[in-house]
Amino acid sequence: MVDPEFTRVLLRVVSVGLILGGVATGALVVAFRAFGSDKPRDLRAVIWIAGMLIFVIIGCMLLLRLSVSRN
Repeated sequence: MVDPEFTRVLLRVVSVGLILGGVATGALVVAFRAFGSDKPRDLRAVIWIAGMLIFVIIGCMLLLRLSVSRN
């Protein structure tokens, strides 16, 4: 039998992880499209990728916090 607390924590972590993955994928699409611009020294793509990395790191810390049991 599966502990109900484990199921609740697992569903919470998976749902937040899916949202995190969707937003990060969207940010990567925008960043890689910016690399194809006519201006070779445009920093827009680098800013998008840096922002996405910060978002993913914060999301991973949130997922770690959600996965730790409060026993």
